[in-house]
Amino acid sequence: MVWFNLTFDLSVIITTTIAAIIVFLISYLFTRKPTTSAPKKRQNFMEWVVEFVMDIMNSSMIAPNNLFILSTGVSLLMYLFIANLMGVPFSIITAEENSVAWWKSPTADAHVTMTLAIMIIVYTHFIDIRLHGFKHFFLSFFKPFKLLFPINAIEQLATTLTLGLRLFGNIYAGEVMLALLASAVSHGFGAAILASIPMLIWQVFCVFIGAIQAYIFVTLTMVYIAHRLT
Repeated sequence: MVWFNLTFDLSVIITTTIAAIIVFLISYLFTRKPTTSAPKKRQNFMEWVVEFVMDIMNSSMIAPNNLFILSTGVSLLMYLFIANLMGVPFSIITAEENSVAWWKSPTADAHVTMTLAIMIIVYTHFIDIRLHGFKHFFLSFFKPFKLLFPINAIEQLATTLTLGLRLFGNIYAGEVMLALLASAVSHGFGAAILASIPMLIWQVFCVFIGAIQAYIFVTLTMVYIAHRLT
């Protein structure tokens, strides 16, 4: 879709929006009418997610009780986990000569993961400026001495690239493998039967990879924030 001379990927817009809606609904429905006595399973789930992120914060930074950062970590963890798994059960690809993927994991697109990475790095810089002022933030690029400014600047670029491309590479590779196994269905009944077991195993593995990548992304986010808090 082209709008104001800008090209938009409708599949990315659809899947990222659906992932965000799912996170919102889970957060809203699972936190309604909380209780301290005999909590329901949905409340236990949300408490586990919050405690999981708090454990990451405790091992990464000196301000583990910051609710602003905690809410960021919880939202990011849930969103990435759901987004990473959206293309695992199935994918929708048109059968045209120039095929278009209408349903896939949004994190299997480098534009999405790089946008997330840029947002996180900008977010960490915002925290630094908010806590210590712009002068401290600017001078941090010249520490421990001025000649290291180019290296410190390149480090920020490299950090952004590795954060985004690591997530993209793992999710994209998993979906490519699923697509190859799914293509065996068109080669006859026997090939479909033989491919069904490896495909099921690989789907389970993709769920594991999706969870691990969400955890790694959130952990690195907390580490980068911790560097800005000091």
